[in-house]
Amino acid sequence: MNTPTTSLAKRFAQAMQAVPVSVDAPLAIAFSGGGDSLALLALTCDLYPHHNIHALIVDHALRRESVEEARRAAVMATTVGATAHILTNRTPRAGHKHARAARYTLLAKACHDLGAKTLYLAHTLDDQEETFAIRLARGSTARGLAAMSARAPLPAWPQGRDLWLARPLLTMRRDELRQWLRARSLDWIDDPSNQNRRYNRVRVRQHLAALQEVGLQSGRIAHSVHLLGQLENESRQQAKALLDKCLQLYPTGYARLRCKTVLQAPGPIRERALGAVLASVAGHGTMPISNAMVRRALAKLCLTPARGFCAAGCRLSIQGPDILISRDPGAVLGRAPDHKSLCLSIKAGEPVYFDNRFAITATMDGWVEALGKRRKFLPPAEHKALMALPAPVRPVVPVLRDLTGALSSPVLGGGGEAQFLGKTILLRKLAPFSHGTE
Repeated sequence: MNTPTTSLAKRFAQAMQAVPVSVDAPLAIAFSGGGDSLALLALTCDLYPHHNIHALIVDHALRRESVEEARRAAVMATTVGATAHILTNRTPRAGHKHARAARYTLLAKACHDLGAKTLYLAHTLDDQEETFAIRLARGSTARGLAAMSARAPLPAWPQGRDLWLARPLLTMRRDELRQWLRARSLDWIDDPSNQNRRYNRVRVRQHLAALQEVGLQSGRIAHSVHLLGQLENESRQQAKALLDKCLQLYPTGYARLRCKTVLQAPGPIRERALGAVLASVAGHGTMPISNAMVRRALAKLCLTPARGFCAAGCRLSIQGPDILISRDPGAVLGRAPDHKSLCLSIKAGEPVYFDNRFAITATMDGWVEALGKRRKFLPPAEHKALMALPAPVRPVVPVLRDLTGALSSPVLGGGGEAQFLGKTILLRKLAPFSHGTE
């Protein structure tokens, strides 16, 4: 007999098919002990009884009770068959923004340590509708109103590099998950903050319930969100197709766009495409470039094509038939009056992320920084390679400075290794968007 509980399990199995699961790969699940995350964890353990399933429990260390709550969640995770990991924030800061950043940074590190490429989250259809309402109240764009994708890059950069989120419960209701848990005699932790009207999401949740009582049919918001998600995915596909025709990304950290091709494209598509390129060159792996800023940059390119200018952490100029996009020198070399430049210490063989744009590994201890005006101190072969680059790119090329003060740049053929992460960022920005199975 196909009971509601077996039906839910089948729908979950179908949703999980959207993210390939390797037999040998561990499964990492963000776990709080609440009803949604417990349902996700238990459903996963049932579906993959022979996999290594890890419950990642974040203790934000902002309340005295958090230690005991994390331990309780760990016991629950073990009971359903998962391995529990408590991730404690050692530098707690109050505020939703700081908590979110800390949470994803801890989760990203745990995923890398475990060898998991995907982090599973327990967002539900109710969460999706609440997110839509919150963003609608803020006057969000169509992208914001599309809310959450069933699969997306993990929102921490560069810590979340090569990691993805998956939301297999995104088409399932909170109530049906709890019915499934009750049928399994599984108890969850009720967070009292879920009833606290101090929080915007709680107020929105209550208002949505009231709207349903006066005629807002269940599923109407979800349907609108789905349509907006389709538009978002089409926009990303079109922007990617445009860039496939006119973009070149260079390993030294800059980009060229065929100017005529970009400017002749439809406005929303060229804005989406240019925004993604600006993010890739500036190292903005998670922070979006606003449409208003992109429009201003496009207007400047049309009005003053001979003059270079800075926008969104980049320097833009017209060079022949191309738009040259390089890093804003002030961002790495410092600005007046102090001119404090970006400089990171580095140990031989230990990779670091420089300017959120380069993954660099040195062969000696020292520092990594931008070249600036010191090109004459480069070895001859590297100096020659530098001078072959466009002039705006040269000062922002990353170099390694050893303990004697000698300079060498791995992106110019010197010692060490360097990988420009611009293509990775671009793919994150234009990743396929979907709300999963309907």
